[in-house]
Amino acid sequence: PTITLISPQANEKLLEFTIAHEVGHNWFYGILGTNERKHPWMDEGINSYYESLYTAKKDDHFNQQADQNELETSIATKKDQPIETSSELFSETNYGAIVYYKASQWLKWLHSYLGDDTFNKAMQEYYRQWQFKHPRPDDLKKVLEEVSGQDLDSAFSLLTQKGKLPNW
Repeated sequence: PTITLISPQANEKLLEFTIAHEVGHNWFYGILGTNERKHPWMDEGINSYYESLYTAKKDDHFNQQADQNELETSIATKKDQPIETSSELFSETNYGAIVYYKASQWLKWLHSYLGDDTFNKAMQEYYRQWQFKHPRPDDLKKVLEEVSGQDLDSAFSLLTQKGKLPNW
């Protein structure tokens, strides 16, 4: 859906993972047209979650320790921001640490909470219902609740809070 410029990478594996991330935007932002300015985590965070699944299959030694360290430093110094923050309000450091990394970790936690089958069915249903439209966080929540049969208020409230996620 957009032109992607990729700066030189340290090695072929990092280039491959960057390409995988950028290709993911064909779905998260391209077909599921979220407002990436108002809800950047719905674009970059969801996409980063699926990129992390890809990287784990391709390289089981790949880790995001630098991203985790950056986020933990932000949390420890009380400079973090909620995942559900509009793009222009993020600090430069927090944009990467929270929009990409913490949001993907929240989805990892949610996946674990709901289980493989339920989470995967819910995400497929979310895609089916919202392709070529402009979903917001409440739309994602509604689909996840419908498919799982669970009230996810507490899970989605984590998006508006600072600090650590339950799985840390």
